[in-house]
Amino acid sequence: MDIQHIIKSVNVDADGLRSAVHQLIHKSAVAFNPSHWKPEEANKLRKTILDQIVFRGTPPDWRTFPTKVETIDCIETDNGYQIEKLRLEILPDFWIPALLYQPHLPKLHKLRPAVLSVNGHVGPLGKSIEFVQRRCINLAKRGIMTLHLEWLSFGELTDPNYTHNRLAYLDLCGVSGLSVFYLAMRGGLDFLWEHPFVIKKKIAMTGLSGGGWQTIFLSALDQRISVAIPNAGYIDISNRLTHASDIGDLEQNPNDLLTLADYTHLTALLSPRPALLIYNHQDDCCFVADRAKPAIYDSVKSIYRTSNNFVFYKNISPGTHNYDEDNRKQLYHFLCKHFDLPIIQDGGLELESEVLSFEDLVVGLPDKTANFKTIANKIMYQKKLEASQLPPKLQHILRYQSTSVSRVELTHQKDKGGQLIFDNGLLAAFCQFKPERDTRDNNTIILIADQGFTSMITEIENHLNMGNSVLAVELFLTGQVIPTGMSVYHTSMLLSTSGLRALGFQVAQLVSILEWYRYVYKSEQLILESKGKVTGIIAQLAKQLYSGHLENNIAKDQLLSLRDLIDKEIEYEQCPTLFCFDLLGHMNSKLPTG
Repeated sequence: MDIQHIIKSVNVDADGLRSAVHQLIHKSAVAFNPSHWKPEEANKLRKTILDQIVFRGTPPDWRTFPTKVETIDCIETDNGYQIEKLRLEILPDFWIPALLYQPHLPKLHKLRPAVLSVNGHVGPLGKSIEFVQRRCINLAKRGIMTLHLEWLSFGELTDPNYTHNRLAYLDLCGVSGLSVFYLAMRGGLDFLWEHPFVIKKKIAMTGLSGGGWQTIFLSALDQRISVAIPNAGYIDISNRLTHASDIGDLEQNPNDLLTLADYTHLTALLSPRPALLIYNHQDDCCFVADRAKPAIYDSVKSIYRTSNNFVFYKNISPGTHNYDEDNRKQLYHFLCKHFDLPIIQDGGLELESEVLSFEDLVVGLPDKTANFKTIANKIMYQKKLEASQLPPKLQHILRYQSTSVSRVELTHQKDKGGQLIFDNGLLAAFCQFKPERDTRDNNTIILIADQGFTSMITEIENHLNMGNSVLAVELFLTGQVIPTGMSVYHTSMLLSTSGLRALGFQVAQLVSILEWYRYVYKSEQLILESKGKVTGIIAQLAKQLYSGHLENNIAKDQLLSLRDLIDKEIEYEQCPTLFCFDLLGHMNSKLPTG
């Protein structure tokens, strides 16, 4: 029997799968309609997002943790400002380096406007990158106190356990990983809000890329930000589905956010406060201006009664992903207008000689510092991690929706392989193999593997030699069953932020396949065999939800425990569907091996 030929003959309708995924997400995600927007309900929406998304599952003291600020050093200049080196403790032992650019004394004795300046994905230079320094220096020379925060994974925070998608370690434990990002930027705002020389009604926020995302997220949910200027920071779900470069990291796609609000809703939450939305004409990263304007600005502008308070700016020069001179000028002019500051000519305010090196601006961290892994470890051992034997609880975690095989499409001429189409539109691929000598007592092996058919060949041969029948299956997001133009981790991320769970779909498929095979082939002697981290967990969960009897379960190359995902620092991108919110709290610390 030519196993490889049969496997290669099975084709997957990846375009159809993409359409099905898009439909599921659009059906689950809340759509923005300006005619239905009620300003009087804005505070209720803010509270709901904070309660159910940002601080979901967090210890009670996280939300009220008082930001601690340490002054490490001060750089005096002869240019009308000084730079204080600060570090902010946003959670116990979790420190964020920061630089405070402030006008020189004695000018500081009068109250000043302030700007919370935040980073995007700027690489190892972090807060010392030139365009950020130029912006902060310029603002300080205009009399605006500016606090610039280091961002996780960049600059002084480049430890691998600050990597953005490792927030999934907290999600796995049932604690919102997004909360750490929120607390970091909120800590900067807390500092400015309590500063004795800051005008509380005149605090703005701005940043590029991930800094633009930080700006919209904090400004939408915390009204202490009086002016928001996000630059190339976000877009709606429709664009993220069709442009992979717009998707971003996990913090930008937090679990279940789209069941409450899309980024259009967050933009509407800025109203009536002044907002300048900067996007770039030929952005080589994400969020191209001509897509962002109709999706974000045009959708929200009718909510603003004063058009001068809600402005869209398309940068042409250079038009790439930037916060260069032209975009900075838009920032300065917008702030001068809404902070009632005198217009100052831009020439001479940003001098190359004033830009300092990375080493000059190092703040330093304490010897003991927390990160995503250390926090997750603490949570793991604080929580009572016991398996839930109650299917309804497991179903809630998985957002489980039972499904059934609605259609079988055969692609092999001898009816040995094809696609299983489910009633939710998703699909799985399958190949069937029978031993040359059929025996009365042979078993049927349902075989699943992370890497799909090509990794199953040895197992298929061995089972056939033992006289067993084999149904090899590629479940959703395994093997070749991946939507066109979408990666496994992007698909999983977008499903989760829409209130769905990719793992739930995978488990439901396997349960349905077991029931389908038992019904169609009148087979009660089914043995489930998995190969890999992901399918090993899928098999364990399916066993809890399958109503029939499984003779045995064979697991190869599986995790010994879900804790291995954290202990072994497995990246989210490697097995994203396993980082299902709160799953760790409801599975045994050790998994059965057979």
